Amino acid sequence: MEIAGGLYREVCESPAWDAQYGSGGRAAAAISNLSPGSTLHTYVFDEHSDGISHLQALGINIQSYPTTEQIAFAYFHPLSRPHIEPPISLLKPLPSLKVSGGTVLRFGFLEGDAIINAERAIYDPQTSRLPQPFSANGSQTKELALVLNESELSSAANTLDIDVGAKKLMLEQDASVVIVKAGARGATVYERNGIRNHVPAYRSESVFKIGTGDVFSSIFAFHWGEAGCSAKEAADLASRAVASYCSTRQLPASTQAVEQQRPINTRTPKPILLDGAVSTIGRRYTLEEARFRLEELGASVICPVLGDGWNSYSKNDVGAILLIMDGVSPDKIDNTLNSYALPLTVLAEDSPDKIFSGVKSSSLTITGDFSSALYFAVWSAMSN
Repeated sequence: MEIAGGLYREVCESPAWDAQYGSGGRAAAAISNLSPGSTLHTYVFDEHSDGISHLQALGINIQSYPTTEQIAFAYFHPLSRPHIEPPISLLKPLPSLKVSGGTVLRFGFLEGDAIINAERAIYDPQTSRLPQPFSANGSQTKELALVLNESELSSAANTLDIDVGAKKLMLEQDASVVIVKAGARGATVYERNGIRNHVPAYRSESVFKIGTGDVFSSIFAFHWGEAGCSAKEAADLASRAVASYCSTRQLPASTQAVEQQRPINTRTPKPILLDGAVSTIGRRYTLEEARFRLEELGASVICPVLGDGWNSYSKNDVGAILLIMDGVSPDKIDNTLNSYALPLTVLAEDSPDKIFSGVKSSSLTITGDFSSALYFAVWSAMSN
């Protein structure tokens, strides 16, 4: 398979992460055992970097094009907006790459572009800032699949109605398939023949979100473009692979790990009750950030300690509880479990196993990872 995509440094504060992947590098790593000898077409700052060596050790061929800019993404946590260096506005566009092949996966670049000629093309624009149509730069294919998240689709189709937007893009870009990713709620597969299928998200032991979209697009591209699977089957396999990557941060995922994933209930999540301490600016910031990111994941949030009254909600409306333990007594867990017959997710970054070793409940999930805690709460609110 041919892959055209960026090779960028990624740094995350919590959990700690420092790697050279980017959309192109991660996609190549993800399908390295499924499509041996695949080629990554990308702009390269240092041909002897650890990232290049890692991909080559996986059997990936690198078709490199020189650049004088080393682009890096810095995250505070995996759900935060990345800081990009150098700023996008200062990047001078490089000459476009030209890539031909039977199956070509094309990502959007920061520093350039890729002009594609393929039998089957999969296009992931990687931006919600007016993503350009596949053929706008002269790219050609006999069959096209578009893979976007909800914000990218809304921007590209100029509508908040996902169904309308998917059908509009399918007509405007002559696509056979449009896949709309919805994070914790899975993805929807639209096909030219009018068929619409939902693919669930799959449960993972933890949730490391950096690059999950790259993994999804890559695994889908292989199964739909090379293996000849239906769009629904390919998207389902991609969603399973994402869950494996979220748990381990390892690529490629093992076949056994992909097959053993458990699907998440696809219902709209009930409101989540968010609780914690606001006695310091750091504690208040964490609660504010949790509320904002939960809403981005599609959940409604009630947080009385931040001034969110119950308004039209009652205890019966709540689907799950997220408790952030920093500054809160461990007794709060028992009190919450006794007050609400609801799933409780606890974010305890400071030695969670030691602090709560005596607390046992089938309704209780404890994690030391911020992003995982938010996803666990959303999944509980969807299942309850």
